[in-house]
Amino acid sequence: MLELYHWEPNTCFLMPLIALHEKALPFTSRWFEADQLAQEDAAFPRSTEVLLREEREGPVLVHDGALICGSFFILEYIAEGFPGVALHGSDAHEQYRVRAWGQTLNGIAADVSFLGCMRHLAPALRRQDAASLQARIERIEPLERRRAWSALLAEPDEAAQLQALQRLGAAVARLEQTLASSSSSSLSGSLWLAGPRYTIADIDAFALTGCLPSLLPDLVNPARTPQLMGFLERMRERPAVQAALAVSRTGRPEEAFVPGPEPSRWG
Repeated sequence: MLELYHWEPNTCFLMPLIALHEKALPFTSRWFEADQLAQEDAAFPRSTEVLLREEREGPVLVHDGALICGSFFILEYIAEGFPGVALHGSDAHEQYRVRAWGQTLNGIAADVSFLGCMRHLAPALRRQDAASLQARIERIEPLERRRAWSALLAEPDEAAQLQALQRLGAAVARLEQTLASSSSSSLSGSLWLAGPRYTIADIDAFALTGCLPSLLPDLVNPARTPQLMGFLERMRERPAVQAALAVSRTGRPEEAFVPGPEPSRWG
């Protein structure tokens, strides 16, 4: 039995939804309001791994009672643990490239999360009752997570936002260059990140960059990043991606952000 604890299909919450639909695996959806700190409720699944998960507010996959967390590790678990369409590299080199992209894309995850929170979540939090919100934030553990939420209520740190935007710009440029190289060398038209075959690296990249045309239109747009825009369009044409995005309750999943990834998944 598979259960997925998730929120709006954006960034880390979108990844396992796409993978489960790609594999055509039956699962039970366990929705929680991440922006309302529902992950702090007593009913939310708890284990050492969940408490230490990198996303902090991210999805949790429960497989026959075992808790799997960390969005990229959930992707690997689904890719390797279940029958259906292959989602990993076809050989050792492609599998290496999948994991290398997983590490690289973590930088995107941290900065997209931060910039998205400043754009969408912070104003929403400031409209809530301050005393009630502060009481909920004070119950957050560990302290690192509590500070991330508290920071959204402070004055915007423009220097930190500029640094995040600069790092994100470099990562987007690398994605654009890789996709352009694949385009020029591909004979089959299969333009994917880790090789000629679609993999969880592409799911990871789409989940983290699909919101960028609306979040940062000056950075990701047809004129500046045509290859990335083409990649996003190819991903949106996939039935599994459409099914994953269709679970949105707001109709605006690209605006759903919570404080999430640490600067590095693997140290």
